[in-house]
Amino acid sequence: MKRAPLRGVVVVVLAVGLVSVAGSARARDRVADADDASLEPKPEKAQKKDPELSAFDDKPGFVQLQGKALVGTGLRFNNPYRLPTALGDSAESVSRTAFYLDTGAAILFGGPTRFQHGLDLAFSFALEGIRQVVFTPSYVLARRKGPFAAALRIATPIVLTPSTTVGGELALSGTYFFRAALGVRAEVVGDVFYGAGTFDRAVPAYPMLSFALGLVVAWEALP
Repeated sequence: MKRAPLRGVVVVVLAVGLVSVAGSARARDRVADADDASLEPKPEKAQKKDPELSAFDDKPGFVQLQGKALVGTGLRFNNPYRLPTALGDSAESVSRTAFYLDTGAAILFGGPTRFQHGLDLAFSFALEGIRQVVFTPSYVLARRKGPFAAALRIATPIVLTPSTTVGGELALSGTYFFRAALGVRAEVVGDVFYGAGTFDRAVPAYPMLSFALGLVVAWEALP
């Protein structure tokens, strides 16, 4: 009569043991799954760069050549005598400079999806008034994203005719490439030229602000 209660106790103990073992096994499986998931490589974020272009970023030898032709005019804020259009009441007021044609070529180095730097060489020709030719070597820092490009130029323009003088130049430009190699460029240029001495100043400075619009052709040499 006493064996029945003992048998029931044994059954209960075995059932509890089996449940505990099963629970421990499931817990170990969940921990193992979590560890395996942490070891799996996480998916990389979608790259916004063009993979065909970004592949050249780490390769030396990427070169871009550019040719440009722009037409512009500007404002002269000091000594505007002999300029075609005085914008004030007298010849000493701010005047418009002659229209000019700016032609040149540039070479840029650096990956196509990064900042590029290089050299720009240009000749500018006055299209009205006194015949004037200016040679402008520039350092260029450029950045292109999709069809848009922006550039900063730091230059030392050299006036070749009618009289020789030098100056300093800072220019900002924006280009929209409506074709892969053909774009429209707008440029704002600030110049300071030094001229012949006067009774008031031994070395007078002539500040100018110019605006130009034209076309750019680009050619890329891939490494």
